Amino acid sequence: MLFIVHFEDIYADQPERLADRAAHMDAHLAFLSALGDRVVASGALRETENGVPQGGLWIVNATNKAEVEAWVQEDPFWKAGLRKSVRVSVWAKAVWSPAFADCINVINRS
Repeated sequence: MLFIVHFEDIYADQPERLADRAAHMDAHLAFLSALGDRVVASGALRETENGVPQGGLWIVNATNKAEVEAWVQEDPFWKAGLRKSVRVSVWAKAVWSPAFADCINVINRS
C-alpha cells in the first residue's frame, strides 16, 4: 500500500537550525537508503528551487500506517527535532503516468 508522508520543517521559525540539517543529512539519507525499495521517492519541499526547505515528502510502500509512523520516529531528522509536524496519508490511485505505472509494477512484484 502506498503512503504519502508530508513533513513540515522548523526552518521558517528557526533558520539557525539549517546547520543542524546539514549535520544530519548524511545520516538521514543513509536511513532512507536502508529502507530500500520501500521508499518510492523522497525529497525536500521548497517555495523556490534554491529556497529554504519548508518540509519534506516521502512516497513509501508499506504494509500499514503504523509501520510508516515507526519509520518516521527513526528518521535522524525527526530525532534531531528538525521536523515541526508530520502527516501520514494513504495514497489512492487517481491518475498515474505510464512511467510511474512501471515503477508501481516493479514494487508490486517485490
